[in-house]
Amino acid sequence: MKHHPDLFDAQTLHHDTRLLFKLKLLLGTVCAYGGEVPLSQTELAKRMSTSTYRIRILLHKLEHEGIIHYNDSGTLFFDRYVFVRDQAEFSQETLYAKHFAFFTCEEFLSEDRNVQRFVLHYVGKELVYIPGNFRWGYINDLYGAAGLLNIRTPKEARTILKKAAKYLKIKIHTENFQVLNVHQKWIDMGEVYSEGAELWVTKQLMKHRFCCDFLSRKAVWQIAKVMEDYYAKFGYEYATEIFDNALFSIQKNRRRSQTFFNMIYREDSAYIVNEEKNELNEISAYFRSVMESAELNYAAQLSMELEHIEQKKHMAETNLYANDEISVINQKLIEAAHKQQMKVWDKLRLINMCWLNRFRQHPEWFVHHYYRIKSLPAPILEIKMEIEKYIRNQKNNPYQTSVI
Repeated sequence: MKHHPDLFDAQTLHHDTRLLFKLKLLLGTVCAYGGEVPLSQTELAKRMSTSTYRIRILLHKLEHEGIIHYNDSGTLFFDRYVFVRDQAEFSQETLYAKHFAFFTCEEFLSEDRNVQRFVLHYVGKELVYIPGNFRWGYINDLYGAAGLLNIRTPKEARTILKKAAKYLKIKIHTENFQVLNVHQKWIDMGEVYSEGAELWVTKQLMKHRFCCDFLSRKAVWQIAKVMEDYYAKFGYEYATEIFDNALFSIQKNRRRSQTFFNMIYREDSAYIVNEEKNELNEISAYFRSVMESAELNYAAQLSMELEHIEQKKHMAETNLYANDEISVINQKLIEAAHKQQMKVWDKLRLINMCWLNRFRQHPEWFVHHYYRIKSLPAPILEIKMEIEKYIRNQKNNPYQTSVI
């Protein structure tokens, strides 16, 4: 995950303290899939060298501003992020703000706050560090009630432009200014890269009692690659649910999973990677197969859950009337069961949609597991029809090996 350019809009930074801005940067650096923050308030406080109480106050402010939110389980999510895949093509949707190291260096943080905001706005919001992405502006747009900065006069605006020239290549004229780029000195200080995926995967592995102290960091990255692919294709809810089921399956069948354990519990330097053999890719391939099996198990689990809900609903409907009057208790049971039923149906529909997308690329896997898929309930209907049609085509055209 990367920082969203809107995070650096100078008009939203007017009342930010140094600590609050640092927290925004940290949240953008550690957030993972869907913006989930895999660190506790205590861990955030430790990273910020402050108290948990102070972090709690700052998070409350960010929640009020719509920069973070909590789900029903109390999990923290950061909402100013951009999801960028490693091999993503350049587009407006994938534009993100780099977290340059100089943003939090003492020299920059000692500058006048309006100088900081101007620099952050043009580096983070307007992205002038991208070659050729220069910007023009009017000096009178910087001051006044509707101005970009918290200043009142054109003299103050010119003073800020001159001080900002320490960080940015700026041309200043009578009424206008032009921001060309960031001075190389500050770019050379480097940038702070995202930790979110690695932190999130490690947290999930710890939850499922993997011995993370002995786990190869390279192995964690390979597992994260599979999770990233699922998240990109199927979204947060589905990807995280399947990931959790996959880890549970591995730990439940320890003897069968010994091959996987041998792959991940190694020193980083022990992996063979050459033209003939790539042991790192073998980790992601193995884990992907576990994720795919977990999808089947998850679908079967939902199927049983749906059957239980339908039985409960049927019993309540059978006993709806008592002494020729509607039973209020059973009426509530029916309504609750209906809501639960719709929730499970939605999850099964999502599985059906995800499977349809993957079927077009790898139909063989679905043919191999059709004996399990065909027993699933109604929401898994279209994929069954596609598999059956593919099997018929294969019988009629035995030399055909792919979907046309």
